[in-house]
Amino acid sequence: MKYILYILAGLYLISCGEVKNKETDSTIDHGLLEVKIDSLFNQYFNDNTPGAAILVSFEGKKIISNGYGLRDLSKSLPIKATTNMRSGSLAKQFTALGILRLLEQGKLDLKDSVYKYIPYPVFRDVTINQLISHTSGIQDVEYVFENHWESSNFPNNKDAIEWYSKNDSLNFKPGSKFEYNNGGYYVLTRIIEIVSDTSFREFMQNEIFNPIGMNSTSFIDMSASQIIKEKALCYERDSLLNWQTMEGQVVDDLVGAGGIYTNLEDYSKYVEALRDKKILTPEFHDLIFKPISMNIELHSEDMRTLKGKNSSYAMGWEVFDDMAVSAGLYYGVNNWSIFEFERPLTIVIFTNNDILFKENLVDKAYTIIDEYFKNYCQHCI
Repeated sequence: MKYILYILAGLYLISCGEVKNKETDSTIDHGLLEVKIDSLFNQYFNDNTPGAAILVSFEGKKIISNGYGLRDLSKSLPIKATTNMRSGSLAKQFTALGILRLLEQGKLDLKDSVYKYIPYPVFRDVTINQLISHTSGIQDVEYVFENHWESSNFPNNKDAIEWYSKNDSLNFKPGSKFEYNNGGYYVLTRIIEIVSDTSFREFMQNEIFNPIGMNSTSFIDMSASQIIKEKALCYERDSLLNWQTMEGQVVDDLVGAGGIYTNLEDYSKYVEALRDKKILTPEFHDLIFKPISMNIELHSEDMRTLKGKNSSYAMGWEVFDDMAVSAGLYYGVNNWSIFEFERPLTIVIFTNNDILFKENLVDKAYTIIDEYFKNYCQHCI
């Protein structure tokens, strides 16, 4: 009887809900899960608000791929599975993959000194591995630019590297502690350029995105006439609780630590390739989730269900015993990605606003999905 009531409620919600786009690849009907997710997200996003996009993937196949709310408030354009959304620090996964591709090609070693490629004093005792794992001790140039940039032109990665040529002080001895640092990933982009003898953006397109089929994914380039199709604008509320766009931030043109646009369609292809270990050869693919830092403290944005668990940092992911997670925060951007190890389950939530963590939506969504697979879809596991 309880199950029948869920189905009836689901039919009602599907007919009356605010969901903008739905796609599934699974041969199993996961309508009950979709009803529950719709009910949750429709509490926060509608035809008058910025929104969200959620992907639930099992065994590398889409179960849910839905959009809620708007990508552009002024034009009332909805968020769909094809909407390109700024994804914050989820970019680090891909920058790290770029380094692993060069490792696979035998062109560098993770233990190499950064000084070998960029001979500035600050990098003399810093390794590539330490840049990836946030244990390098270098200052975070992004923080410096956000607070002290005076030019009318936005700084780019070239400016970031030049800044390190003139600032050689360290926050701590390399390798001695973990300190989250976007600046390290800007340095990694320059290493990729030097070793590959091509631009970072071109390398990522040719070596990572295109082979996976991520044809809509790209790093922002404000120096070019770049057109991002179906782009979601980013929003936050002002003091009067009105939604304001957050476009035009001083660090918008920095890429590697962030600055990537992608959508659910592309990310689902990435997830499938990640599950099937098709991005790199097995030897190097296994490095993606291999911890390379000491245990680290959880970020305030981490799911409450993870509190009290030990974690380390890997290739752009925070790694636990049973899953890897990645958060993306920027101006008007909250994103979250979960890649489970014991179950072939992946969840990603993109938002073009700052609601995700304020309303604890990650935990709420994860609880629904986790309970569904435990109670209603045990045959899926």
